[in-house]
Amino acid sequence: MDADPGARAAGRAARQREWAGELAWDFGELDPEEDGAHTGEAGGDGWVYTERMIYMPHTYFVNDHRQGFREDDELRELQSAEELWLAEQDARYKMRRELFPQLGDDVFIFANFNQLYKIDPTLFRLWLRILERVPAAIIWLLRFPAAGEEHLHRVATEWAGADVARRVVFTDVAPKHMHIKRGRIADAFLDTTECNAHTTAVDILWSGTPVLTWPRHEHKLCSRVAASVACATGQGRAMVVGSADEYVERAVEWATAARHEYTYDCPPPGRAPILAPDPHTGYVKHRICHGPAMDIRLQLFMARDCSRLFDTRRWTRNLERGYAEAWRRWVAGDDEPDDDCDDDSAPAPEPDPAAVRALGPPDRRKTRWSLRIERRIADALATPAGRQRAVYAPPGGSIWVLDEDDAMPSQAWVREMLAW
Repeated sequence: MDADPGARAAGRAARQREWAGELAWDFGELDPEEDGAHTGEAGGDGWVYTERMIYMPHTYFVNDHRQGFREDDELRELQSAEELWLAEQDARYKMRRELFPQLGDDVFIFANFNQLYKIDPTLFRLWLRILERVPAAIIWLLRFPAAGEEHLHRVATEWAGADVARRVVFTDVAPKHMHIKRGRIADAFLDTTECNAHTTAVDILWSGTPVLTWPRHEHKLCSRVAASVACATGQGRAMVVGSADEYVERAVEWATAARHEYTYDCPPPGRAPILAPDPHTGYVKHRICHGPAMDIRLQLFMARDCSRLFDTRRWTRNLERGYAEAWRRWVAGDDEPDDDCDDDSAPAPEPDPAAVRALGPPDRRKTRWSLRIERRIADALATPAGRQRAVYAPPGGSIWVLDEDDAMPSQAWVREMLAW
C-alpha cells in the first residue's frame, strides 16, 4: 500500500530542511518512563531489552592494542618520560612532513578515518562550519571508498565555497599497522555522530590523538560507543560533548588555542635521532606543540599503559565476574525478575532542584536513574558482605560489575556515562 501523500510530502520537506542545514536534531526525546504508551509498555525499560544487562565498570569495548601494537617499546625502555614525550613529538613531526609536505607547521589537522557512509549531511555541515571558522585547518579523510572524494568535494564547494573545499584532504587507506601509527599525525579526530568510530576510535586513542565525539542519540548504541571508550581513558570530560554547538565550539577551541615553538639540540651520542640534524650546524630542530588538544594527547599517550581502556586482562576478569554471578543466579534459581527490584519507596538523594528544572525530560530521567543506582550500590557496600562482593546484583535485575581496584567504580561509571 502506498504511503499517505501527506506523510510523503512531510518526509520530503524534512529531508530538504536537513540538507539546507535547518533541521534541529533532537537529542533523546524518547523517555521510556514518560512515553511508555508509545512503545506498548506502561513505563519501565522492558521496551528496550527483555534481558538483564551485565554492566562493565569502565567500557564494554574490548581490544588488544597494548599487546598487539608496541611500536615504541625500545624507546620506552631507553628513555625517561620527558625524553619519550619529546621522541613522540619528533615522530609526529617527521610523519606529518612526509605525508603532508605542503602543509605549514601552523596548520591544525582534524581527521576522520571512518568509512565515508558514516558522514551524514548534518555532520558534514558541522565540519564545514569548523573549517570556515579556522582558516588554518584541514580535515583529513580517507578514500574509503575512493568514489566518495569527488562527491564530498563537490558538496563542500556548493555549501562552503572553493577555499573551504580545498581543505578537505583525502589520502588512501593504509594497512592496519601503518593506520594506527600514522594516526598520531592528526591533531584531533572528529568523530562521526550518527554512527561513531568503534575500533577506529580505539586505534586513534592508542596513538594519543584526542577524539571529539557527541553521543547524538540517547537510545542508539552506535552513536554512543566513542563516548564509552573516551571515558575509559579518564579523559572523557575533555572529549565528549552534548550538542552540535558544543561539538563545533570545542573543535574550534582546540584549533585556535594550538600553538608551537621550536627547540634545537645536538642528538645524544650513540642514539640515532628521529629527525635528521641540520647538515651545516648538526642541530636537530624539534617542533614542540601546546594547547588543549596537546594537553589531552600528553595524558592519553603517557598513561595508555595503565589506561583501563587498554587493560585487556582486567577487562576479562571483570567480565568473568559478571558471568560467574549470572551462573550463580541461574543455578540458585533466583534469576526471575523481581517485581520489587525497581521499587523507589526509599527516596534517592535529590539533586539541586534548580539544576533539575533546567534539564529536559530525558536528562531528568537519567539523573533520577543514576542517583537511584548510586544509592543502591552505596547501601550494598555499606555492609561487610557487600564490600566483599565483586558485583552489585539486585534480585532479578541487571548485574553491575565492580572493578577489582576501584573503591566505587560503578558509581563513577554511572555518573560519568549518564551525564550525556
